[in-house]
Amino acid sequence: MTAKIIYFSLFIGLFFAAAIESRAADFKLQPNLFNFSKRGFSAPSGFAVKDTGDFKIGFAPEKGKKKPKLDADMQKSFQALADGLNETFALPTDVYIAAAECGEPNAFYDSEKKQLLMCYELYAEFDELFKKDFPKESERDEAVGGAFIFVFFHELGHALIDVYELPITGKEEDAVDQLSTWILTDGSEGGEVTAINGAIAFALLGDGGDNGLAFWDEHSLNQQRFYNTICLVYGNNPKKYGDFVKDGTLPKNRAGRCASEYAQIDRAWSKLLAPFVKL
Repeated sequence: MTAKIIYFSLFIGLFFAAAIESRAADFKLQPNLFNFSKRGFSAPSGFAVKDTGDFKIGFAPEKGKKKPKLDADMQKSFQALADGLNETFALPTDVYIAAAECGEPNAFYDSEKKQLLMCYELYAEFDELFKKDFPKESERDEAVGGAFIFVFFHELGHALIDVYELPITGKEEDAVDQLSTWILTDGSEGGEVTAINGAIAFALLGDGGDNGLAFWDEHSLNQQRFYNTICLVYGNNPKKYGDFVKDGTLPKNRAGRCASEYAQIDRAWSKLLAPFVKL
């Protein structure tokens, strides 16, 4: 394991605990948006699921296969991540969180194994992508770690949709990008910068030019994901991020709708997750 990966494991563990704790408090403030009694629903008593599972650091067990071990440093650092999640969410089943070499720069959630896997190669790819714009190593490390954290929360979104059987209309990939941005825009400087670094990663990845545009893909184009994320960061605090519009980062035609877009995803994710949050 490289020094950068060890740095990342420490960074994400400390950052995640603060981010999820900050967001959990928001669920107490959300009003009931619909009168469910008129729609045939009744208010749940306790959690909407039995709290019989946990987020666990390590690889999901597979029948007939020896369970690989997670690096000891990664295991220790990621434990803060699992602790923060377990203090926040009631789970009906165990969900495993691991990091490993995958053979490609990616991250995955496996709904059969109930396993979220972050790939070291993705971190290395981000490190290469950010070199030009962040020549100072300490600043690049923070930016790369932030982009990696954005992807983690994206994959966490897939896990929550799966285990809670959450209803999602539209593209799930867009929905979990929104969740990641929503978790990170918790009012803290660090969280907002992390969301911005996630957006920058999309811009730097690009879309392969006119001949490489994957219109068929379940993900939106990377440039669209950049603008969608920047729009939500701006929409959460237009005054603070007014320079996004002034310098052309966010077109004025889109900026005018960003506050309402953020309010919409704030209501949606708060309502979707509230029945499963430990208050």
